[in-house]
Amino acid sequence: MKTIAATLLILGSILAVHFSLGAVGTDRPAGVAAQNWIAISDKLGFVVLPPDTYPVVTPDKQPLLLTPTASGYFMARSSLGWQRLVIVEPLKGPGAAG
Repeated sequence: MKTIAATLLILGSILAVHFSLGAVGTDRPAGVAAQNWIAISDKLGFVVLPPDTYPVVTPDKQPLLLTPTASGYFMARSSLGWQRLVIVEPLKGPGAAG
């Protein structure tokens, strides 16, 4: 009886590992590397552009203050597929606060 229980436990473990590793990963736009994709939801994500140059290592005690900002853009999935979002600020006319 113990052999049957152990066999079923091993079989269940193998099936659980198989299905968890074989699950579909996060869907991302074509041409976007996994390390550059930050999924926000199943229909929205952010693409981080890789930096042109890497920051110079300094002996400073607070290196986070010298780290360059990340740049990128948002992507949204619609019925047409993934589309890049462009944020446009409204023009500030006369009398507008600002």
